[in-house]
Amino acid sequence: MGHANSKRLAIQEAVVMLCNTSEGISIYEIAAELDCDPSTAHRYLKEIEQTHDLIEMERGKYRLEPDAGLAQVSLHPSEALIIYVGLRRFIRHTSQAPKFMISALRKVSFALQRKDLFEALKPSIDLLEAERPASLEHTQVWQTLIDGWRQKRLLRIRYTKWQGSESVEHLVEPYLFEPMAFGDGVYLIAWDRTRNDLRTFKPERIDKVVMLNETFEQRMELQIDVLLRQAWGIWYGKATTRVILRFSPNVARRLQESTYMTSESKELQADGSLLWSVEVHTWMEMLSWIRGWAAEVEVLEPSDLRAQMKTDLEKALQFYRS
Repeated sequence: MGHANSKRLAIQEAVVMLCNTSEGISIYEIAAELDCDPSTAHRYLKEIEQTHDLIEMERGKYRLEPDAGLAQVSLHPSEALIIYVGLRRFIRHTSQAPKFMISALRKVSFALQRKDLFEALKPSIDLLEAERPASLEHTQVWQTLIDGWRQKRLLRIRYTKWQGSESVEHLVEPYLFEPMAFGDGVYLIAWDRTRNDLRTFKPERIDKVVMLNETFEQRMELQIDVLLRQAWGIWYGKATTRVILRFSPNVARRLQESTYMTSESKELQADGSLLWSVEVHTWMEMLSWIRGWAAEVEVLEPSDLRAQMKTDLEKALQFYRS
């Protein structure tokens, strides 16, 4: 890499560090992170100051507002590849794509600045736009949710539950959006004034949304990773249930290669089978995943999940008895 490119990337990394601190960061800390001399870090800071509003928190401590890092950046090939993988995952897991999602994908893929990655993404984005476009109604729902989140405005939504046909009205404060760990869902995390609790809503199940004039102040600091630490997907709560599964030797290695939850436990048995356990807020979200392993898995705990699997398998067996 040439000196100019190396310098540009170093300055961009310094901008990221300055945007990611609330207390400020010193020239010596920047130098240590960039593995350069403090005098070099000082020159970088002077260049940053020419194009950004550098904030001095206290003598020798500096920071930038988070949106200062939104300027165009140059990516190392390994960084570009990671973003490419993320975009590929998003494309594969999106069942309805509004036009603004397509536009974002095209812009970001172009910003990767690598012809090979751009050319690999373009046909997939074209196919997503042609085969899985969002309806006008779904696009309007998404846009209103985003406008309410951006402007901190109260929303009135009409929502249909996962297992139900009747719509229920909710008055919500939109806080953030979160993708499902498994599947193609993206959920709105919002404070539900109707239920007086933090809730999640899937845009596909919102029949109607109206943005009201009333604004709100967020009631809590939302720490997504803490909130969803023991959620299989998006459902969370206070109580947890321990799920214990026994996987056959045929799939034990496959299980060992993957991490489904950071809190999971795996114990390889003498016969080659694998005991897998985890604490979750609810096992309902896990059902389809467990069913997908068919005869390669046995539910040991809890008893109600074991009973549910037994019932499901007996019903499924009826299809093959004729």
